[in-house]
Amino acid sequence: MRLFGSASPFAPRLERRRVVDRAWEKYVLGGEQPAELSDEIRRSWARAREKYGIDPNLPQPRRILRRDELEARRECDPVLRIASAILEDFAARLDLSGHVLAYLDGEGWMLSIDGDQRVVDRVSQIEFRPGANWAEDSAATNGPGTALAEGKPIEVFASEHFVSTWQAWSCAAAPIFEPGDDRPVGLVDITGPWEVQRRQAILVARAIARAVQERLQAATGVRNEVIRHALLAMRNSGDALVGVDLGGRVLGANEAATKRRIVTAGALAPDVKKAIADALRGPTRPSGSEVSIQAPDGKLIVASPVQYDGRTVGALLRATVVAKSAQTSARALPTARYEFSRILGRSPPIQRAVELAKTASRNTLPVVLYGESGTGKELFAQAIHTASDRRGERFVAVNCGSIPAQLVEAELFGYESGTFTGARREGNPGKFEDADGGTLFLDEVSELPLPAQTALLRVLQEREVVRLGGSAPRSVDVRVIAATNKPLDEEVRAKRFRRDLFYRLNVFFISVPPLRERGEEDLALLAEVFVKEAESEVGRFGLTLAPAALGVLQGHSWPGNVRELKNVLLRAAAIAPDTCIGPADLVLEAGAPLLSTPAAAASAGGLPRNMAPESEREALVAVLDECSWNVARAAERLRVSRMTLYRRLHRYGISRA
Repeated sequence: MRLFGSASPFAPRLERRRVVDRAWEKYVLGGEQPAELSDEIRRSWARAREKYGIDPNLPQPRRILRRDELEARRECDPVLRIASAILEDFAARLDLSGHVLAYLDGEGWMLSIDGDQRVVDRVSQIEFRPGANWAEDSAATNGPGTALAEGKPIEVFASEHFVSTWQAWSCAAAPIFEPGDDRPVGLVDITGPWEVQRRQAILVARAIARAVQERLQAATGVRNEVIRHALLAMRNSGDALVGVDLGGRVLGANEAATKRRIVTAGALAPDVKKAIADALRGPTRPSGSEVSIQAPDGKLIVASPVQYDGRTVGALLRATVVAKSAQTSARALPTARYEFSRILGRSPPIQRAVELAKTASRNTLPVVLYGESGTGKELFAQAIHTASDRRGERFVAVNCGSIPAQLVEAELFGYESGTFTGARREGNPGKFEDADGGTLFLDEVSELPLPAQTALLRVLQEREVVRLGGSAPRSVDVRVIAATNKPLDEEVRAKRFRRDLFYRLNVFFISVPPLRERGEEDLALLAEVFVKEAESEVGRFGLTLAPAALGVLQGHSWPGNVRELKNVLLRAAAIAPDTCIGPADLVLEAGAPLLSTPAAAASAGGLPRNMAPESEREALVAVLDECSWNVARAAERLRVSRMTLYRRLHRYGISRA
């Protein structure tokens, strides 16, 4: 089979060569921007000159492996084993006369070459051979290197090469991607003399890359399941465990790993991910040997390679959980687990709240977090503490509404021995003393009884506590963050909350928005993360959320906010019969309104919330008729999303037919 079909006239290629030659001379000699060239080539030339400082007369690529290094890299490359058979098949079926077919890894190292032996010998004179690195920082503009940099198929014709030594050739390269990774893991390149190569070369390179990618996707699925099963077998060992593939992508984690902040929002910290990927793919690492990596908290993580079919396919990351037997050692450690990176969302309301919280972390003023139940107020409080100068001290949380009224003061301020029946014989420090030097989080602060409010005001003013039954004051240095789901100013007017305490606490006010005000994009982002987090808790992997199920979630009003969403998805992850969570797997709060925002439920242009099912069905049909069954226009009229409208149409069996 001919690779490029019949030869095309030489004259157009010669004219193109002249145009590109002139552009190259103007750029290299005079610094004139090459308007005649594509954006990709212009960007590549700029990188070669300004970023990498490459000599246009470079005789060979900057980096070349020794033979033993090449063999080691070939041996550990996870894509080459799959690509080799496909490359051999294409080379056998295609007429490669006058051309070579090369495979390069995701870092630009050539690992194999095939094709016309005369051309193989000629290109070896410029070190276009296995063992040479053709990434742009080693060889400037060229097919494989520029395809790697741009992340898409690229043709580099003759003097479009920045280095004059390569300008006798034209090359067409296409990247290979692994599922879930936006960086190429390999490249297919077809190279030939500029006067011979045809434009069809780029199409052939893309076809070969696509064939490798499809085979790689199937193999990746098998390898990932092997890693997940290894994690599942070890998940109850007591250690913090994370399963990762060769690229350091998280495939699963147990709860201990999440608490240790080894995994945040379903991913490793970038520095840990890179270190893991480098260690697992490194050509000099002995097969099966463990690797130690430093985690963000300073502890060592041990990576135990997972083997399949005689090769390393990933690893289990293990961090031993140390038991705190002594109370003093427990007090010495900070207990806040969350950072600002854990607060997910792009909507303006959540971004405003985060920016205010970041400002609060840079001072020690008292903070009041106001928001409905389940909006994540403690998450904000922990993030403020973790980003503050007190991050190395304790974060102590107290739910003021869960403490019996007669014990509130003893819990907060402590008590001396013999103060009351049932108390500890040696007395007990309160939460303020526990949090000395750190942060005290008072959740549901509006539920404090008035006597406790009076004592709290004194502590805030004097920065000292007196234990119940005692008389000696004890100095404390505590930053107070309070949270409430009731407007404190209204509680003051109702005389349930002291006005002077309100002024003392409410120095820095932050409103945490309810989920229904954060928009569909935030909900979709949170849902994706919660499904991934639920996998390790229920012992399942590969779970996804069907678009119809997401539509149901986006149509719910979420009275329980983020906490309710997380619980709904955790239950769905446990009971879904398939790996794809559908609408039938979601159990939402009974009677909750199904319109996405309060505005959507308003009667002006919308449907009343208490409308009977048959009446609502008739109203929907009437609106659709008025809008000529244009769903987008009808959704706008009803002030709901199109997904919500589609869900309602499905529920009532409404169709245009």
